[in-house]
Amino acid sequence: MSALPDKVPAKPLTFRRYKDGDAKPLPWQQEIFDADHSHKCPTYIQSTPPCQGACPSGEDIRGYLNIVRGVEKPPAGMAWQEYAWRRLTEANPLPSVMGRVCPAPCESGCNRNEVEDFVGINSVEHFLGEYAIANKLAFNKPATQSGKSVAVIGGGPAGLSAAYQLARKGHAVTIFDERAELGGMMRYGIPGFRTPRTVLDAEIQRILDLGVATRMNCRIGTDVTMAQIRAEFDAVFLGLGAQSGRPLPVEGADAPNCVTATAFLKAFNDGRMRHVGKRVVVVGGGDTSIDVATV
Repeated sequence: MSALPDKVPAKPLTFRRYKDGDAKPLPWQQEIFDADHSHKCPTYIQSTPPCQGACPSGEDIRGYLNIVRGVEKPPAGMAWQEYAWRRLTEANPLPSVMGRVCPAPCESGCNRNEVEDFVGINSVEHFLGEYAIANKLAFNKPATQSGKSVAVIGGGPAGLSAAYQLARKGHAVTIFDERAELGGMMRYGIPGFRTPRTVLDAEIQRILDLGVATRMNCRIGTDVTMAQIRAEFDAVFLGLGAQSGRPLPVEGADAPNCVTATAFLKAFNDGRMRHVGKRVVVVGGGDTSIDVATV
């Protein structure tokens, strides 16, 4: 006897590709070959690409690469280089500097690593930043002002990026920094042969041209108190950076002739480096160690 209609268990409608528990990973080549059960081959899903997900700045990497490739066309009268640069700088206002010194985790996450080699995302960023400087491109100022004021403590990459995003939203921004020039570790930590000062100055000036004010040689707690800043501004952003080196966890690491790489590079970039020993041992093989060995 057939079951009555009201006794037949109802199955929920679903458009999910996999059933519960059907999560066995397959090589992506096989997934494309097998396609799915609806016989639509292949199936493409719009999702965050791994390069973009790996970018600490959250750049729209797929977006500006599509512009560079010619997939997305610029508006009439605008060069594709400028259009791609504007898409890039929605997240990162320092593309020429970052194109030189960023370790490029985006390239480690690039899907092309599964086929041949990663896309040169860092080189594209570098190129677009250089194009913008050569053609004197400027950021678009906001149409209206919010009437709010924000103090940014620290003029390094974090503080400059925060000032840029806040200024774009129409807030009045003032950067406080204890040094005479902005840039933070980009200026006082990384040697000039990696971040040419003309390039760094150009990208910083572009941010200041949005109306960002500065108070240089002003140390919080010495020249001005935090209470004074809180009374003057509606909000405060702390971008102090990570400027302390890490000494080796070995006996003798606190000896006078044993210094951290960051302290050494600060002294070099400040012009305080008078002499160095005839024989120097550099412990480490990363970017910072190579900078120390080079200078």
